[in-house]
Amino acid sequence: MEIEHFANSSIRSYLNSIKQLSLYTGKLPNQLQEEDIYEFLFYLVNEKGYSRETVRNYLQGIRYVYKRVYKRNDVIDDIPYSKKTKKLPVILTGKELIKLFNSTKSLKQKLVLQIAYGGALRKNEISKLKLTDIDTKNYLLRIENSKGNKDRYTLLSKSLVPEIRRYYLQEKPLKYLFNGRYKGSAYSDQVLQWTFQEALKKSGIQKKVSLVNLRHSFASHLLAMGTDLVTIQKLMGHEDIRTTMVYIQVNHQISQKPVISPLDLLIK
Repeated sequence: MEIEHFANSSIRSYLNSIKQLSLYTGKLPNQLQEEDIYEFLFYLVNEKGYSRETVRNYLQGIRYVYKRVYKRNDVIDDIPYSKKTKKLPVILTGKELIKLFNSTKSLKQKLVLQIAYGGALRKNEISKLKLTDIDTKNYLLRIENSKGNKDRYTLLSKSLVPEIRRYYLQEKPLKYLFNGRYKGSAYSDQVLQWTFQEALKKSGIQKKVSLVNLRHSFASHLLAMGTDLVTIQKLMGHEDIRTTMVYIQVNHQISQKPVISPLDLLIK
């Protein structure tokens, strides 16, 4: 998985899937049959009460191990994925975002959330953001080796440049923009989530959101501003534009403008 450049979180998830399968059955993976995997999946749904997405993630990890490690397609090929539930992403309003940013405890935490929103960064993209990735002249962020092992450029808000300079003089980061526990180490995923959740709690926002909703909000707000879908797709790093198109539906649902039939315009 490391050779295939899987994200650390994906590797942990896949390994945990096969570990939990073995613990449940009491057998080694190479001793299992198709019915054992079915029984485990039923257990996840009916006894653990896991969502479709969680069960799909378990099955994805199990499939990978049996296909790539054990070369046993016979065990896994006939087990279908459950259908994905089609949920629209929750979007934070401009007022809510300001509340969130102002609820952070330090300049560093505030910049973490503002850059995450202002450039639609994924969690691992925030933690891996290096000083050399920041182009303050052209107001761009270089995102290197992200999902799908692709590089891209996204936006750096002009209003953040003076704050980044102030932060740099204050914190003296070395390699990464946001130091982890030690200078030169990256900000951890766990601390990123904690930073968001603490600010959310203090802000009083009641929506059920996590760090990824800043990214969703960025795309939705750009679309509302009239930005074309292809540009948003590139900034988000979506491989398929159909992924980006979900924000059309989100914006339609939250829009305050009434929808008028074109016929009404014709017969006025």
